[in-house]
Formats: sequence, C-alpha cells, structure tokens
Amino acid sequence: MSPRVTVLMPVHNGAAHLLPAIRSVLGQTFADLELLVVDDGSTDRTTEILASVPDPRLRVLHLSRSGIVAALNTGLDAARGRLLARMDADDLADPGRLARQVAFLDRHPGMVACGTDYELFGAGAGRVRMPRTPTQCRARLLFGTCIAHSSALLRLAVLHDTRTRYRTEYTYAEDYKLFSELSRLGDLANLPFVGLRYRVDGAQTSTTAATRQRRVATRIMRENLAAAGVAGVPEQIAAGMIWPAGHGPAAAVRYAWRYAPKLIGTGARAGGLAGVGTATRLVRERLNTVLRQPAGAGTGHEACHDE
Repeated sequence: MSPRVTVLMPVHNGAAHLLPAIRSVLGQTFADLELLVVDDGSTDRTTEILASVPDPRLRVLHLSRSGIVAALNTGLDAARGRLLARMDADDLADPGRLARQVAFLDRHPGMVACGTDYELFGAGAGRVRMPRTPTQCRARLLFGTCIAHSSALLRLAVLHDTRTRYRTEYTYAEDYKLFSELSRLGDLANLPFVGLRYRVDGAQTSTTAATRQRRVATRIMRENLAAAGVAGVPEQIAAGMIWPAGHGPAAAVRYAWRYAPKLIGTGARAGGLAGVGTATRLVRERLNTVLRQPAGAGTGHEACHDE
C-alpha cells in the first residue's frame, strides 16, 4: 500500500548531519510516510549511514554524481506518496510538522503547496517568518521564494499532471522557480508555526555559491515581474533592491536613497497593495541587515525570505 506522504531528501556527502535529519523525519507523529533518500554520488560515509537505519520506511536511490536538480527530479519520479514533503539532509523537522501540514492541505483542496516558518541554528539564529496567505505568497514571489524549500509539502499529482519539474537552467534557485510555476496552478501558503530547524554553516549553497545563486534568483525575479506587467527592470537595479552592498550607516543611507524607493514602487506596480506591503517589509529587513551585520556575514536568508 502506498504511503500518504513521500519525504524527499537528496544528499551528497552529508554524513556529518544525515542521521539526525533522518531521525527527525522517521520520528514524525504522522507515520504514514516513506523517506526517499536520493544519494547523489556520495563518497563519504553517507552510504554506510543509510544502510545502518533499520526502519522499513526508508528507501534509498543511488545515483552517480548528477547534481541537485537531477536528484530532485529522480525523487519526484520515484515517489509513491500522494503528497511530497521536502527535507534537506542537514536540517531537522519538528515532530508535528507533517501532521499539521497534511491536515491543512486536507482542509484546503485549492492549495497546491504549503510551508512553515523556520528557525536558524548552527552559525545563525532566529525565527524566519514566511508569508501566510496566497495573496501574500504571490506578492513575495515577485522578489524571492515564498516557501522555505525544506519545509514544503506539495500535491504530487499537480506536479505529475502538469509535468512540472525542477529546471536545470535555474540551478541554485530551482525552488524559487518551482514555486513561481506552482503559483500559477493553485494557491500557496505557510502555516504559522516553526516546522523546521534550518542549519546554517559555511558549506551550504547560499554561502559557497552566493554570486551564482543571486544571479539566478535575480533572473527569476525579473521574469516574475515581467509576468506581472513590470518588464524591463535592469538586472543591476533588481539585484540592488534585494541585496544591498556594504554595511554600516553609510551603506544603509545609500540603499534607502537609491534602491528602497525603486523596490516599493516596483511592488506597487506589480502587486498592488500586497506588493507594497511585501516591498515595505523587505526594505525594513534589508536596512536592518545592513546595519547589524559585518560584510560577508549574511546567511543568504535575508535574500529570500520574510524575516
């Protein structure tokens, strides 16, 4: 009998934190699940750790090194559940996360996906509050992803019926592109609880490939703005609205004078009142980030989510 939920966890050389992540999934209060781990050519102890887990709900697929997008799409094709939950191999899921998300999707058949707030740990700290309603999520997608990928629960049938997949050409921001496409197929939302503890360290994509990630995210942002009727935003301006340069009072003044009005104006033109609200929150968060963090100290979250 097929499980209700497939939890998809790609991993490449994730031995350092893999076992706690697995335990946080298999220890969910919602037990009707399979944990599908796609091992993307690991060369550390990942294979050994996976073999040591006795729970029959764990299923492992082994790939030669193919990259995150290929690993995710392999998992989509192999998933047996009706719902697909995402989980990264170094994060921790709250024990009640899936139960609450499944119940929410059961009550809201028009929802194609939902996420939760999350809490940073490791080299970062603090709760990240995500946009709640479908209207807020659509407004947030004008400037960045609206669901934390590792907290997502999606209707797998929607992905299969529409042949929606992660796209290689958007690697480093493939989740932002996926949720942008899903928002055209139904509603997205986030539940108001911390369903995920997100590990922050220096080996993550948001740290090691920040320049490439921002370039791809800026491309998606400009595409989303164009689809909302605001075409032709220069790449440098779009990036500057979301990623302020420098730190300290002078950098804050420079951002407030040059980019903040553009961000709010763009939000108004593309998203109306919801766009203004989202842009205003982003301006406040960017100014706080510039004032409180030394250069290079960002985790990448200030670029993607409502904090």
